[in-house]
Amino acid sequence: MPTSFATRPGASRARRLGKTRRPEVHALRQRFDRCRRGHHLAPRGGGGRRLRAGLYVHRLPERLVAAGAHGPGDVRQPRLVRCLHRGHSVRLRRPLGLAGLLGPERAVRRAGAGGISSRRVWSPGMSLRQSMAGLHTWAGLLVSWLLFTILFAGSLACFDKELTRWMQPSLHPPSGQQLSADQVRNWMHAHAPDAHAWWMRPPGPREPWWRVGWEPDGGAFQAFQLNAATGEPLPKTVGGDFFFTLHYDLHAGLNGMYVVAAAAILMLVALISGVIIHRRIFQDFFTLRPQATRQRAWLDAHNVLGVLGLPFHLLIAYTGLAIFVITYMQAGIRVAYQGDAGRFDTEVQRSWEREDIGQPAPPPVSLDGLIVQAQRTWGDGGTAGWISVHHPGDAAAVVSIRRRDDSRITDDQRTVSFDAATGALLHVQPPYDPGYRTYAWMTGLHMAQYGGQWVRGLYMMLGLAGCLMLVSGVQLWLAKREARGVLGLGLVRGLNGAVLGGLPLASLALLWANRLLPSGLPGREHWEVRAFLFTWTASIVWAALGHGKGRLTRDQFLVGAFLALGLPLVSVVRAPQGHLGASLARGDWALAGVDLVLLATGAVCALLSRRLGRVRAPAPTPPQRLAEESA
Repeated sequence: MPTSFATRPGASRARRLGKTRRPEVHALRQRFDRCRRGHHLAPRGGGGRRLRAGLYVHRLPERLVAAGAHGPGDVRQPRLVRCLHRGHSVRLRRPLGLAGLLGPERAVRRAGAGGISSRRVWSPGMSLRQSMAGLHTWAGLLVSWLLFTILFAGSLACFDKELTRWMQPSLHPPSGQQLSADQVRNWMHAHAPDAHAWWMRPPGPREPWWRVGWEPDGGAFQAFQLNAATGEPLPKTVGGDFFFTLHYDLHAGLNGMYVVAAAAILMLVALISGVIIHRRIFQDFFTLRPQATRQRAWLDAHNVLGVLGLPFHLLIAYTGLAIFVITYMQAGIRVAYQGDAGRFDTEVQRSWEREDIGQPAPPPVSLDGLIVQAQRTWGDGGTAGWISVHHPGDAAAVVSIRRRDDSRITDDQRTVSFDAATGALLHVQPPYDPGYRTYAWMTGLHMAQYGGQWVRGLYMMLGLAGCLMLVSGVQLWLAKREARGVLGLGLVRGLNGAVLGGLPLASLALLWANRLLPSGLPGREHWEVRAFLFTWTASIVWAALGHGKGRLTRDQFLVGAFLALGLPLVSVVRAPQGHLGASLARGDWALAGVDLVLLATGAVCALLSRRLGRVRAPAPTPPQRLAEESA
């Protein structure tokens, strides 16, 4: 017997069904016969023909399997019925396979643990667009909470230096006379005379302090921040660097970098598959129905946020992978350079080094004079960035001065090296070759150190839009399965409360710890991290306790409003020269911007908490509206 046959309205019943009637088709015919008295099935689509009580069966498999995204096996109908109620009207919900009409006991197996159905994601008869639907769903869902952490931390890291300054009350008053480079070198010579190298970075518009550090032989790099006016070390704080490190390695070192890379790859997969499955992606961008059903509202929000930031999200995911490509793929370095990554970096950047000779160093020349000489060598008015002194106690000591230019995407360092004892020019770094220049350009695009505050603000807003896109995607996944009555969705709800709500609360708790902890407390920066981890752990426990649906989100918004609105008030007492009123009075918008963002965040959280607190009974949805929204 053939596996498929066609029927026509004018054909006889025996000819349409064949001599040996199959039980599946017989059950289907019975359901349609019950509806023939007063109801027609005339949905749109189906190749321009109307689907009436006389069923047009396109293809029928030999046996039924669990229904996939478009039915079991190769069964594909233009529009099939969600359910046929005896004595009631027919409601069209969404395309289902033939097995969906034969009852739940035959159509879909019972969902397993966690509410994950056994529906098939792919079958040989699916088109590319159909097969991409399952890939988009699972590639996005499985890493959505990890991607939220990465994107949220990266968005805050766009203003990492402003956050660091906000967390240092001693830097809030404007500084007058600043330390010279020679004074900073003398300070480092007094604290680390035997170091292999000294590093220092002069104050800039975003960092009004000296960044200094040294690299001991065989030891870890030691970093400090010096007050640009007094030369005293600033109180320890994790600052905005905490979110920067959380963004690219989750504070887990090399293993964390590999995890972030895997998440970035899946993000690219989800973005590309999302473009494929949404045929009307740009048309849906202008569609937003917040008063529609919960599922439709989340879908509209997901589409709008996805289209709005699509170029940015593709750019960030790809360049984030490209920045650390040498870390992820080290086979070439191990073969060509015998694993010597330092020699590889020296060659690819065209930098220059000189070994020590084991002789005591004579009195050095002035660093400030070398900075002026380097600026004359650049010839374009560039300012000095990082200044390094290698082998400071040796006669072969070298002073290297990098150029800093925040107006360009590519960080063209153009390092100039001098003899520390004589001041003689030893080397000028040549321009990058095309390959490394492309790499530096992609790095600059990702780091957002160019273009000033407006570009960084745009990066931050688009990054937060990506976070909201992930939130809407997870909520859409939940809404679909809650509508079907799928059990076991508590794990996804718990992860939402623990990550989507817990991470912002933990970040606010870190800022509270910075304001409340004494400046002279030993290990102060570690206590800030402990406050962050404790709050996040408490949020995980809170989400795991099984709050009522919707109540957890409302309460988290309420706590977030309290924490965000309270920080500017605490600053009045703990940072008398850095609170919002003082910074606005002297026109310090970089410092005032942090408090203004906190106030805006608190106001939005309070508004959302109040709105979620209004309990309204859901209005019954007419069958016709259900059909239109699901079509």
